[in-house]
Amino acid sequence: MFPYNYHTHTKRCGHASGSDEEYVLAAIEAGYKVLGFSDHAPYRDYPLKRSHMDIEYFEDYLSSIASLKERYKDRIEIKIGLESEYYPYCLEERKQLLSRLDYMLLGQHYSHPAGIGVNYFKENTDEEILGYAKAVCEAADTGIYTYLCHPDVFMNHQSVFSPACEKAAHMIGEACERNRLPVEVNIRGVMKGKKAFPDGDAYWYPNKNFWTILARYDIKAVVGIDAHSPDDLLQTKFIDEGLKELEDLHLDYITEPFIK
Repeated sequence: MFPYNYHTHTKRCGHASGSDEEYVLAAIEAGYKVLGFSDHAPYRDYPLKRSHMDIEYFEDYLSSIASLKERYKDRIEIKIGLESEYYPYCLEERKQLLSRLDYMLLGQHYSHPAGIGVNYFKENTDEEILGYAKAVCEAADTGIYTYLCHPDVFMNHQSVFSPACEKAAHMIGEACERNRLPVEVNIRGVMKGKKAFPDGDAYWYPNKNFWTILARYDIKAVVGIDAHSPDDLLQTKFIDEGLKELEDLHLDYITEPFIK
């Protein structure tokens, strides 16, 4: 088991459940040394219900996690962060948020912070897939993100690993290697179970085709539960399942807590 999880949401984002303290208690029960909260980051001008927290909840988020950090300091180390997309016109706002956090994760879900435009969880055209990769590469070059969440999220509803998917994987691998940006093996995709693809049943993510390309690059891999309920933190068996899917790639995992 990895002793850390830095990918943890709260009910403030509108699609997670449980109290902040319940997440901490579950992490202690599961045996984690470090729990990092990284709820979906707010956008002051782009509220989006059931996707990311409203800006009005941000101060409560900070104070709640800070309180838990102090209360449970003898039992677990707690870090506070956010999971955020990259949009160049929101970069300064992201930096302002980061100044009050321990870290910020990159998770590119949409092409626009209001949720309009491209949803990368859906089936996308070649142009949209390459747009996702371009945004991730630009984000990596900013230097403000600690690691890249679910890099293969664009494969969720793709029926085949097309040349555009292959090119996107290389673009992401090159950018993460260039910036020494770790990349996440996302366990939430394993928890969802396997679904039918043309070339056989496979997890939503990690996508084996994608990771086969990423393994060619000099990058570090991290494990993220992507917890949306306290119970998710207890499902550590899925970590082993996810890693077994990729074991022949011999990825270079970060096995100890790494966010200061």
